[in-house]
Amino acid sequence: MRTAILVEKLGDKRYRASTAHPIPLESKGRSREEAVKRLCTMARKRLAAGQWRQVSLPGPPDANPWIAFAGIWKDHPDTDDFLKNIADYRRSMDSADGSA
Repeated sequence: MRTAILVEKLGDKRYRASTAHPIPLESKGRSREEAVKRLCTMARKRLAAGQWRQVSLPGPPDANPWIAFAGIWKDHPDTDDFLKNIADYRRSMDSADGSA
C-alpha cells in the first residue's frame, strides 16, 4: 500500500512524519529519515494487527427524477387544450371498446 506522508522540521535536529486517514499516524525523529522509518514501523505494526474490509454504507435516497419536470406546464397557454385532447382521446378509445 502506498500513501502520502508529511515530513516537517520542528526545530534543530527534530522532525515529524505524519499520515492522514485511513491510517492516521505520527512519529518524530532526529532526521527526516529516522522520522519516516519510525512511521513505517508503526504502520506495519498497526496494519498487521488489523484487517482491511470494504463495506457498503447506506447513502441518501436517490432523488426522484421526475421532480426536475414538476410544474413545467404550469401557466402554459396550451395546457388546457392538451388536457382536453387527452380526455377526448380516452373517451374515443373507451367508446371503440364498447365500454362507453
